[in-house]
Amino acid sequence: MDQPTPPDAQADKRLCNLMDRIAAGAPVREPGLDLSHLRAGTLAPHAGDPESGGLPLADADLSKARMEEADLSGANLRGANLTGVVGRSTRFAGAILEAADLSDADLSGADFTGIVAGQVKFAGAMLEDARFGKAAMRFANLSGALLDGTDFAEADLWGADFTGADADDTVFRDARLDEAKLADANLTHADFAGASLAKATLAGSRLRGANFTGAKLDGADLSGADLSDTDLVRLNLATCSLRHARFSGAWLNGTRMSVEQLGGAVGEEVVGAYEAAQTSYLALEQNWKSIGSHDAASWAYKRGRRMGRFHAGRQARDAWNGRDWAAVLRHGYRWSADRFVEWLCDYGESLSRIARAFALLIVVFGGLYGLTGGLIILEGPEAGPTYNPLDLLSYSALNMMTANPPEIGLKPTGRVTNLLVGLEGAVGIILMGLYGFVLGNRLRR
Repeated sequence: MDQPTPPDAQADKRLCNLMDRIAAGAPVREPGLDLSHLRAGTLAPHAGDPESGGLPLADADLSKARMEEADLSGANLRGANLTGVVGRSTRFAGAILEAADLSDADLSGADFTGIVAGQVKFAGAMLEDARFGKAAMRFANLSGALLDGTDFAEADLWGADFTGADADDTVFRDARLDEAKLADANLTHADFAGASLAKATLAGSRLRGANFTGAKLDGADLSGADLSDTDLVRLNLATCSLRHARFSGAWLNGTRMSVEQLGGAVGEEVVGAYEAAQTSYLALEQNWKSIGSHDAASWAYKRGRRMGRFHAGRQARDAWNGRDWAAVLRHGYRWSADRFVEWLCDYGESLSRIARAFALLIVVFGGLYGLTGGLIILEGPEAGPTYNPLDLLSYSALNMMTANPPEIGLKPTGRVTNLLVGLEGAVGIILMGLYGFVLGNRLRR
């Protein structure tokens, strides 16, 4: 009886048949072919592709082929169908892959160094630790691809689509990513040092811990992007869209940007993460101070303080629901104190609010003097307790503004009235000091 052909022998036979068909110029239609035995010398004695020098596989159908550790260096795979192939650690260095379809392929650790692959499709492909150094891949489709640890150093990725890709620790150092689509991608700890991202879309992407040292981001869309713990030192973001971006823990120093770009709030505040929002505003405040933008720094400082108050209020509510009365008092006191300081002087940034407090207290104490009847007209036909609003307000104003109000024909009498006079004087001294402090800060700016 004839012995069955071993699997390896069958694969070798199919591979030899493939070489014969290639040599004859016949179209290649071999779905599921095992190419894992293919090595650099397999082509001989067949002639190589006149354009690339490698295997002539343009428009070939090799879908779902197995090619682990195969060597397809320099192959011409223009327009080839490689969907679903399994090619871990396969070599494609210098190959032509223009308009080829490698969607849903497993190409972890594959070498694509120097490939020519305009409009190539890697949608949903597994490309962990693959190497694309100096590849030409304009308008490539890598949407939804798994790219953890992939190296795109110095690659030309103009207009490439990375939407929804998972790309932790991916290297884009010195790459060309102008007008690339990186929206909603996971780019945690990605390295964009020296890369060009002009008009690139990074809206909603997770860029925590990414490195943008020396990157160009002119006109990039970073709306809703998570830039927490990201290195953004000395970048020009003035033309970027930063609406509701997150900056908690970001390294910002000398970074050009404006308040208007944020759309009124950082992303952490929008989702109610008030503690992280406070940290985000602190990073922005320090950055704007570093570039001398004091009005912007003041805005960030006040927003940060307000986030601290919101966080304290949330903690107080949680403590109330948990019947933790000590925590209720602690967080409730912090919320109340911050709310009062905001009303009084907008956290030390508003002269008009202090003036408002002056005016309100003058009226309040004037009313109290009238209630007690303790202001006495000393001489004249009207001698005795006065209830004239002008008398009450004028004495209250003088007592508020000066430590020892001059005699104006009025004298406080009675213990309650004298206590009110002393209390108003003390409050006036505090407000005058606060007003001078805030005014001095404003003048120094």
